Amino acid sequence: MKTRKLEGISKYIFRYASITFSLLFLLSAGFGILGTITGRGFYIMFNVVLSFMIYPVIRNKGTQKKIPIYDVVLIILAIASFGYWMLEYTNYVRRVTMPNQYDFWFGVIGIILLFEIARRVLGRTLLIVASVFLLQLYFGKYMPGTLAHPGFTPGRIVEFMYSSMEGIFGIIANTFATYVLPFIILGAFFEKSGAGNFFIRLALSLTRGWSGGPAKVAVIASGIFGSISGSSVANVVSTGAFTIPMMKKVGFSPEDAGAIEAAASTGGQFLPPVMGAGAFLLATLTQTSYLKVITMNAIPALLYFYWVGTAVHYKAKKFNIGNLPDDEIPDFKETFKEGWFFIVPLIIIFVFLFQGYSPNLAAFWAVISTIVLSWFTKNSKMGIKTIMDALELGGKNNLSVGSSIGMLGIIMGGIVLAGLGAKFASLVISLSFGSMFLAIGLTAIVGALVGMGATQTATYLIIAMIVVPGLQTFGIDKVVAHTIAFWFSAISNVTPPVCVSAFAAASIAEADPMKTGYTGVKYSLLLFILPFTFVYFPEMLLQGRWIDTVYLVMSLLIALPAIASGVMGYFQDHLNWPERALMAFAGLILFWPGYITDAIGLGIIITMFILKKKNKKLIQA
Repeated sequence: MKTRKLEGISKYIFRYASITFSLLFLLSAGFGILGTITGRGFYIMFNVVLSFMIYPVIRNKGTQKKIPIYDVVLIILAIASFGYWMLEYTNYVRRVTMPNQYDFWFGVIGIILLFEIARRVLGRTLLIVASVFLLQLYFGKYMPGTLAHPGFTPGRIVEFMYSSMEGIFGIIANTFATYVLPFIILGAFFEKSGAGNFFIRLALSLTRGWSGGPAKVAVIASGIFGSISGSSVANVVSTGAFTIPMMKKVGFSPEDAGAIEAAASTGGQFLPPVMGAGAFLLATLTQTSYLKVITMNAIPALLYFYWVGTAVHYKAKKFNIGNLPDDEIPDFKETFKEGWFFIVPLIIIFVFLFQGYSPNLAAFWAVISTIVLSWFTKNSKMGIKTIMDALELGGKNNLSVGSSIGMLGIIMGGIVLAGLGAKFASLVISLSFGSMFLAIGLTAIVGALVGMGATQTATYLIIAMIVVPGLQTFGIDKVVAHTIAFWFSAISNVTPPVCVSAFAAASIAEADPMKTGYTGVKYSLLLFILPFTFVYFPEMLLQGRWIDTVYLVMSLLIALPAIASGVMGYFQDHLNWPERALMAFAGLILFWPGYITDAIGLGIIITMFILKKKNKKLIQA
């Protein structure tokens, strides 16, 4: 998405508005200076104002160098509308269900402006989905079957969406303002302090002598950085700028290089301590502590990266792809010595969470520690200017998720006001023919379809609202059902025809976007499989006996390389199609822990290993 390249006074207005935005909410994360009303109001106001400053009316055409007069007018209207809400909310509470004309017209203005920034920043798809949920409130009596309802007046619709805390200013706005933004700011400070570059160099230093080393750097670095950035696309752009050229240099095709980076970056959304905006929303919707959310997702996330790493390994072995020359790989000891202290902010986050403090407070002190620790580096010491650069970057980076707030609030408000939750649940049961397995598969399909035009967070919310209630009717625990939705919301990042992470990686790799997307499906295959295990093997999410969790993980540590060898076509040597199918089968039955299935799977793998080893010796002889 192209933005305006502002110059002159417009550039400085945007810069200092972004800095004010980030600093206000960072200080609030540390000291709680914003209340519920001001926090939600200022968050939405700043998102709208900054989006109108930097995003042009015609998407992907950012040639303007100053803020045009029509956007200045829209900015003034935004300040008036959302400023009115903050000033009048306490008075509105006394006249609830009886809004006055100011409530209505400022609400109409606010809703229109939110639709416009969603169109500019995210495109039409999310806008269309939100429009459907808004219009069905008025045309309820024309809705099909069980989805029908009497309908509501325009006044009631605008009041619910704008004046109350059930729509635009609901829990989604609160979650983003309170928890998501501080971690986006932390990601910006990591980038500006040199911490991000340190983790990439550290990952590279670990790969000396490895086959396909730069690709494994992408897996490690994207996992670490993605755990902080909380955005798969931001992860691709940040780490991919280093890893993709290195992968191409050692022999990976442009499509493979882009696909590996996209798959690894998508996994960063699931790896603690920061799992993307959707994870905070998951904790809020399920009324679960964020610590529990990250704990439940730790094993699946690590297994996902293990899968990507093994797939990369077999790809490199199959095509004899080596590593960078030794003189281009930094020494591990020297690299670790130069920046080991950048691990401290991650430790701080974990310590704060385990001590029971809020995630936003953990993010605040992680930012402070990053600033202080940067003073121990040679070239990345953060002074006033660099700190302001990081604050500006944090405010700017937030717009890609913040611009979806209005649409998400309208979608959620439309479901709540019309009482569609229970109706969607019965629809899911009907479409899945009463099969829990098919219901989970339906969740994946909805995730892929909705995600083609919506952000991962928006996709997760939509799945959570229309599919999760149906999953719960099968007896699936609420948190587990939401976790399934959260994982399936990432499918569209790497699944054609619209795969934003793969497209971002393809642009860096100078590869064909669609081919990169199709290739990315292989490297992210576990994304389609793991959510099923959350139900059938709850020990995956640490729900059950620890010994069962250990047994399951040990089975999967053997199963995943077997499946990867089948998918990539290599195990000690090249595999023909029957051999590939046999290895994939062995891995899949190991997915179902049990003495008999494990014995069969292990027997196939050991037999194949002996035969291929023997065949390799005969060829060499």
